[in-house]
Amino acid sequence: MSTLINHGGQKQNRQVLIVTGLSGAGKTSVMRALEDLGFYCVDNLPVPLLSTFLKLAFHTQTNLLKVALGIDARGEQFLSNLISEVETLKQSDILCKPKIIFLTAHANTILKRFQETRRKHPLGDDISLEQAIQKERKLLEPIMSMADVILETDIFNVHELRDVVRRSFADESLRELTVNLVSFGFKYGVPAESNLVYDLRFLPNPYFIPALKVLDGRKQDIKTFLFSQAPVIDYWERLSDFLQYSLQKFYEEGRFFVTVAIGCTGGKHRSVAFVEKICEEAWPHVKFLPSHRDVEKE
Repeated sequence: MSTLINHGGQKQNRQVLIVTGLSGAGKTSVMRALEDLGFYCVDNLPVPLLSTFLKLAFHTQTNLLKVALGIDARGEQFLSNLISEVETLKQSDILCKPKIIFLTAHANTILKRFQETRRKHPLGDDISLEQAIQKERKLLEPIMSMADVILETDIFNVHELRDVVRRSFADESLRELTVNLVSFGFKYGVPAESNLVYDLRFLPNPYFIPALKVLDGRKQDIKTFLFSQAPVIDYWERLSDFLQYSLQKFYEEGRFFVTVAIGCTGGKHRSVAFVEKICEEAWPHVKFLPSHRDVEKE
């Protein structure tokens, strides 16, 4: 949320969201949810008209407070224009500084969505669907690096995605921070979308106890083994205090989505148990969405 001075000298809180990302990642669903929240939504506005449109939107006779602009990739010139316009807006003392929401998903997910809807990819004129998806991802890397929020939509169905948006951009008293809480194994790589990463590999490992090795961190036996040991309890208390503090700061900053990744060696025991325990916490303004990326790999 931004505070700016309008032509009459009065300060008003206004929001400008630029919703962009990979085709098929859920932009239409996000825009519809924002419209339900009272945002004035414009889809596929020509990039050179961004500044002009916002000047009109914020004119005293129009006086819009919440604007959402949906923008798709349409080539390298489009990308150059968008970067230039966004940088201009962020440096402007008159116009509201935009927040970029970048939607992404794994290639297989997007491929499946296009196959199910039988829609044509916007970059797929003379190349295969798979090539178009790869081309767009590469094309949008500079915009993704500028994004205020990167939203990985694989973990949501369409209803869950709209619910996340509604809870994130509702009136201040109702707004929540959605925390994508991911357990993972370092041997399989750190989740690329992570905002915070915690390493549990130094904690006692149930993997080396034959009776526990075959179980995972969702089982009570694993939780009992871990949280009955002093080093685990000590680290849990420190991590939970710091994580709650960090999420409160994210919330105060106006963020609506954060990915927290918690890893152990294989992503089966310690990280899973910690994610499960964090989800039992009732922290103000926080909604947890747990997922266990690697729990079935061993």
